[in-house]
Amino acid sequence: MTAALPTTHRLGELSWTQVKQLAEQDPIILLPIGAVEQHGPHLPIHEDSIVAEWVADRLAKENNCYVAPALHYGHSGTFRGYPGNLSLSQATLRTVTYELIEALVQSGFRRIVIIDNNGGNVGPVTGASLDARRDFGVLIGHLYPWQLGYALMRDVYEDPATAYGHGAEPEHSAMLALFPDQVQSDLAVAGGLESADGWTPTSYNEAAIPGYDVRGTVLWDFSEVSPTGCTGDVSLGSAKTGEIWIERVIGFCSAYLQEYARNTSAK
Repeated sequence: MTAALPTTHRLGELSWTQVKQLAEQDPIILLPIGAVEQHGPHLPIHEDSIVAEWVADRLAKENNCYVAPALHYGHSGTFRGYPGNLSLSQATLRTVTYELIEALVQSGFRRIVIIDNNGGNVGPVTGASLDARRDFGVLIGHLYPWQLGYALMRDVYEDPATAYGHGAEPEHSAMLALFPDQVQSDLAVAGGLESADGWTPTSYNEAAIPGYDVRGTVLWDFSEVSPTGCTGDVSLGSAKTGEIWIERVIGFCSAYLQEYARNTSAK
């Protein structure tokens, strides 16, 4: 007689025999991957990781999925100039992601969606996922909560171009809704970009080129052009706006998982 699985959505809380039993049901496994990097003076350095894990937990509860233990470290090469940046190389992250996918496949799981919450991770994670498609035949899904927030919340702000930014909107508001005890809004300072070398920086790795609307790429460390680590308007953060972030991002991710489930289920 097969014992019933415990009422948990977290893979790490199961025994190996229960994992074997679960794999036979062909569930979707969510793999959170974050990063440890600066987000300004007012937000914690593990922000990307705890939000990735929170989103995965919420999605698993609402969509009958399971969450693998999170990978809390990612690739944050552009922020090495700030203390507390604990970054893996792109090659290491790609290898680790691939080997985690391989281990899940060896455990019997075929449907895996990565909850990847850091821009620097996207390249290595994409490469690992494509290699896994080639080597194991699995189709890896990918959700990026922070990026989805930018795409889904433009109508919330009078001017998204000035509101959005690293350490600013909408992540500041999302953190106020998700982890208010870890936000120190009183320490927030206005963002801004400046260069002592004559450039006019416009983003992490772009600068204005006189006479052109097109920006030029310059591969500096962000600390060279941002003394606070922030861009955007840090004064707009509110838990109320963060609740909108939760509703829209979780809504999209749930719809994505439903589509992924429909198209990857055994025929």
